[in-house]
Amino acid sequence: MTNTNVLIVDDEMLVRLSLKTLIPWSEHGFHIIGEAQNGVEALEILEREDCHIVLTDIRMPDMDGLELISRIRGSWPMAKCVILSNHNDFEYVQQALRLGAVDYLLKLAWVPEELLEKCKRLQQEVREEEEALAEQHRAAFRMHRLDREAKEALLRSLLTKHTTRLELENATTDAEFEFSARRYRTAVVAVDRYEHVIEENRFRSEQLLAYTVANVLNEILRKYGGGELIEVSGGTFAIVSSEIGGEMLQHMREATGAYAKISISCGVSRTYNDLSELYASFHEAKSVLQRRFFCGSGTIAFADAKGFSSSAGTVRIQVPGEEAWLKLFSGASEDPVMTELEDWFAQWRVQDDSDPELVRDELLHLLYGWNKALEGRGTPYYALPEYEGRYPFDVIRNGETLEEIRGWLTGWIRKSAAIVRESANVKYRPEIQKVLDMIHDEYATQLKVSDMAKRVGFAENYLSVLFRKETGSKIVDYLTSVRMEKARELLKDPAYKIYEISEMVGYGDSNHFSKYFKKIEGVFPLEYRKMHFR
Repeated sequence: MTNTNVLIVDDEMLVRLSLKTLIPWSEHGFHIIGEAQNGVEALEILEREDCHIVLTDIRMPDMDGLELISRIRGSWPMAKCVILSNHNDFEYVQQALRLGAVDYLLKLAWVPEELLEKCKRLQQEVREEEEALAEQHRAAFRMHRLDREAKEALLRSLLTKHTTRLELENATTDAEFEFSARRYRTAVVAVDRYEHVIEENRFRSEQLLAYTVANVLNEILRKYGGGELIEVSGGTFAIVSSEIGGEMLQHMREATGAYAKISISCGVSRTYNDLSELYASFHEAKSVLQRRFFCGSGTIAFADAKGFSSSAGTVRIQVPGEEAWLKLFSGASEDPVMTELEDWFAQWRVQDDSDPELVRDELLHLLYGWNKALEGRGTPYYALPEYEGRYPFDVIRNGETLEEIRGWLTGWIRKSAAIVRESANVKYRPEIQKVLDMIHDEYATQLKVSDMAKRVGFAENYLSVLFRKETGSKIVDYLTSVRMEKARELLKDPAYKIYEISEMVGYGDSNHFSKYFKKIEGVFPLEYRKMHFR
């Protein structure tokens, strides 16, 4: 428990000395913050130090006790003033009590124990008042937070869900937004490479990351006229304001880079003039944010910028035939194929008003052609190891920017082609071939590396090293890929439930199955099934 601070004010040195020394203040939780000869000196101390109890004389030079008490009431109303008076000061004592003094003491007849008891009583009052005030602040904060959360929930709903005009009017009757309903824009702000930022774990939690980013954005938003900012989903925020310009967004981008060490991209809608259009403004801003796919991290784009079209098409590519891919595997013509791939990316890159999903579809089409060539080569696609910890379907479906996909995909194709070439005439040693056969025959069981090692007569570590050396893949990764290949086929049959497929490919826990499927395919099993049947 903190000390109760006491200030002694009297023009007589002996009185001040006796008040300081005849009472064991510190033993009872008090702290003497200073002593003053008059009201002027007392005010100087009060400006510097927190004070709970003031023991003050009435008659003093320069500024007497009455004026001091009046000044204290105005500036420090929580402080308790106790009058030190003489017998003939009764009229002044009455004035002091009317001004707000809480008690008085006769200087010539004071008893240390009596003054200590008075101060202990005041000490208790101070603590009770501080606790009551703290509870008021806590209650006010809770109410403010509830009001804020309710307003954020309302605004989030208006931005992300279709609302009828009647529903809108009922919902916004008492709502007060920090922007004009007759003139506003919506910006969608997204943390670039959000999953990577989370994996780095610099912020220890998604909540702390969101809190940090929101604080930075809000601080700058206030400097540019204010508005509403809410978190829409992990790493994505919506700003609705009457004034959203490039200077403010540039400032936000610089500030998040400097203070949070992250990059953000922004898409901004046109100006709207009716709350019923919040949903339209939000989805327009999201559409504009898609330019990040072509322009890269840190993009700031406006819907009313010249040349923007939300319905633009995209370049259609002529996927190489099986013969072209086979030449790449043979090493006879790598450069022409890779050059053609680079040409496609170059054409896509300049179409920053296109739909990224159309480009992803083209790239998936490219990948299917690659798989067909692999099958003709006798090397199953799922036998290829991961590259830089990722798999092609995941990168194509979830890569944030075209450049990210280009860099990863060209590297993966070169490495995969090299693996296929090297393994063209490779004959696995009998033990490794036996392990491969086990995986393909028993993938639906609880197959373990330790069991496979015993069955071929090798130590587990030795088998793991040898398998990777000969196949280029870890045993567990190869087993997972085979299981996922089987799962893809089973998901095309609507007769099977997801948990049944999980068990059919060797996973007792459907959550683990979904996690591994997502890592390789880039989508969860149910999403994959919906894509197949749409």
